Amino acid sequence: MRTGIFPNEWKNARVTPVYKNSGKRNDPSNYRPISVISVVAKVFERIIYDQLYDYLLNNNDLLSTHQSGFRAVHSTVTTLLEATDSWALNIDRGLINVVVFLDLKKAFDTVDHEILLLKLRSYGVRWGALHLFRSYLEHGTQICLIDCSKSTPKVLKCGVPQGTILGPLLFLLYMNDLPQCLDFSHPRMYADSTSITYAGKDVKEIYDFLNKDLKSINTWLSANKLTLNLTKTEFLVITSRQKRIYLSDNPSLIIDNSPIEQVYSTKSLTH
Repeated sequence: MRTGIFPNEWKNARVTPVYKNSGKRNDPSNYRPISVISVVAKVFERIIYDQLYDYLLNNNDLLSTHQSGFRAVHSTVTTLLEATDSWALNIDRGLINVVVFLDLKKAFDTVDHEILLLKLRSYGVRWGALHLFRSYLEHGTQICLIDCSKSTPKVLKCGVPQGTILGPLLFLLYMNDLPQCLDFSHPRMYADSTSITYAGKDVKEIYDFLNKDLKSINTWLSANKLTLNLTKTEFLVITSRQKRIYLSDNPSLIIDNSPIEQVYSTKSLTH
């Protein structure tokens, strides 16, 4: 750790594709690549993780309060309970909830290393520690293993590996400033699962404010070299039966010049 070097031999990962339990099995985008690394690499990652997590959360409170993924005493259950409680409270107040569920395309695999290092530096990671993270990110290789068939090794030029100790925490840092681009809606994030909610009484105002925030999100995604899966990005209106009479003429929600599909039920934070 003092030398700022993460040995190359410890960055060789064996990747196994794991089905997400949704979509067609013959579509590669419906699989999550899980990296298996050596035990000694996991030990070294755990030491770095504990120090970074303590610095970010316990000492300086730098992780966004809107992020629940990979954090102590947080889970998909606590996140959904908080969300449903908030939506129900808004309904009791006579408000209409409009929730946009954003689906990021291969978010873990498309993290830009230089942008991530800049963000680490902005959070106070400097000198030898920053060199260590650069060493961790650069020159990593992976092979894919399916039914005892092994691919040739490939060098990873972007992304943080899923299935490792340190990768998920670095991803949280990469996403950490997304809420700052929002002016009106309330974000909820669980790793790469992100939703934004705006509640109000005037339907036109709700959609106007959401469209403004969606425009800001699209700018943020472009700056961070992330992309949305527009076919899986959708929105849901949650309100009382009495308020539904005001929803006959709903304005559309748009991101990146593409309309977002309205749905009447959806799955959120399922594995």
